[in-house]
Amino acid sequence: MRLGEIMEDLGDIPGKKTVVSVTGAGGKTTCVLELSRTWAEEGQYVLAGTTTHMEDPEALGVPGAVDVQAGEIRKQMRREGWILAGTPSGTEGKITALPEDLFQDAGQAADRIVLEADGARRFPVKVPGQGEPVIRQETTHILILAGLSALGRPLKEVCHRLPRALAILGGEPGQILTAEKLGILLEQGYVQPLKKAYPETKIAAVLNQADQAENLPGITEEIKSQVSAPVYVRTRQQEVHLIYLAAGFSRRFGENKLLWKLGEKPMYLHLLDRLQQIWQEGKVRSLTVVTQYQEIAEEMRRRQIPAVINPDSSRGIASSLGLGLGEASGKGHRGEEQFYCFFVADQPQLEKETVERFLEEFLKSKKGIGCAAFEGTAGNPVIFQERYWDELLGLSGDTGGKKVVKRHPQDVFLYEVRKEELKDWDYK
Repeated sequence: MRLGEIMEDLGDIPGKKTVVSVTGAGGKTTCVLELSRTWAEEGQYVLAGTTTHMEDPEALGVPGAVDVQAGEIRKQMRREGWILAGTPSGTEGKITALPEDLFQDAGQAADRIVLEADGARRFPVKVPGQGEPVIRQETTHILILAGLSALGRPLKEVCHRLPRALAILGGEPGQILTAEKLGILLEQGYVQPLKKAYPETKIAAVLNQADQAENLPGITEEIKSQVSAPVYVRTRQQEVHLIYLAAGFSRRFGENKLLWKLGEKPMYLHLLDRLQQIWQEGKVRSLTVVTQYQEIAEEMRRRQIPAVINPDSSRGIASSLGLGLGEASGKGHRGEEQFYCFFVADQPQLEKETVERFLEEFLKSKKGIGCAAFEGTAGNPVIFQERYWDELLGLSGDTGGKKVVKRHPQDVFLYEVRKEELKDWDYK
């Protein structure tokens, strides 16, 4: 479930402003950002922050207000929909809690408040120490996170406050963390103490990093059997980035085929117009164009489409792939699952509806690579899950993504389309 769905399932407390404290380990900052964005997109004003320490907005690449007055926080919150606000902590790249007067003032202008209320030093599991977590009294909901990437690994490698965990579980530091043991740590370390301290607050455990767990249903049931609060599995949002390759030399065509008029407009604009529409409709996260031609770059500036100039297209298509990936990688939200779909600019007959169905069916397939195909033969576009990032960047010369496709046939989804749509115009 997405965090917004989890909060909807838990429900608000009538007559109280929703104040969420995110505790535990295994992705708290990511969850604070996701929940803030979700509610802001629904038209609510959200104040995000911390009661301890967290990364500052600049490091996270999100709307922020650090070391400013409440009026400025309110102003930015109204402009952006949500704001991550805090005070410099004295540690580079970190913020700490707002002073109480600023928190109260800015909080009055927010519809909802989301706070990171624990520190785990990047461990996926934590048992709180004395005085932890730091929960404000007005908190209405407490979400306790645990990262499922910790399962099957030695406790000493995955747990913050190891002595506290051993006091609960007994045994040796090197014992393997199982789902049952994780449930016990959540119950005795967090749920029971928090229920006692905050009896009117809604408390739930959220299992994060679920894509790294095998036998997820069995793991979830085992943890639920140990925990007296609701237990949810958080799923990551799938974000698709479209990368349009328009940097070729058209050697066989006899002239620059991308700028060659096909009907009323240059060839490269036929498919690009459809991709731009998909992007503007919010069906994908980003659209990036890679080109070596100033005419195309200027048109992208006019359309406000991000474009990257490849200054040395003679190095081959791999250089354009790398430039496109570099630009698109900065467009995704932290913690979400990223996919990169490459298009070539000489397929003017590829239809918008075909692209949309291809992306939809690929994401349903749960495969890591997808290709449009005709009679089982893979063509373009090609989409890759983020785990293939390093392999794509490792390509060189005129070796395109098809080399990565051939290395992983078991992870490839083929989507059949009409032959005409896959035609690329190498000749007039």
